[in-house]
Amino acid sequence: MEVMDRSNIRIEIWERGAGYTLASGSSSSASAAVARRLGLCDDHITVHMPGGRIDIKISQNFAVTMSGSVAKVAEGVIDPEMFQTRLAPPVS
Repeated sequence: MEVMDRSNIRIEIWERGAGYTLASGSSSSASAAVARRLGLCDDHITVHMPGGRIDIKISQNFAVTMSGSVAKVAEGVIDPEMFQTRLAPPVS
């Protein structure tokens, strides 16, 4: 994370299991909250990432509100079996 000024930070993201990631709302939120908590930024922060930017507002109790543009990047089908409850096999 690089603090550009009191209302802008720049981040790059490496997600475990996914690798280098162009943009991430949770990473943006966490980075902005840390910058705010350390007193490096005010409560409205624009997070700049290689994939775009997102605006973050942080309340006094550190609740985060994100706003920005979205883009569809994938489409898929989840097999209904994924939603079935699986119980552990009985221990003998």
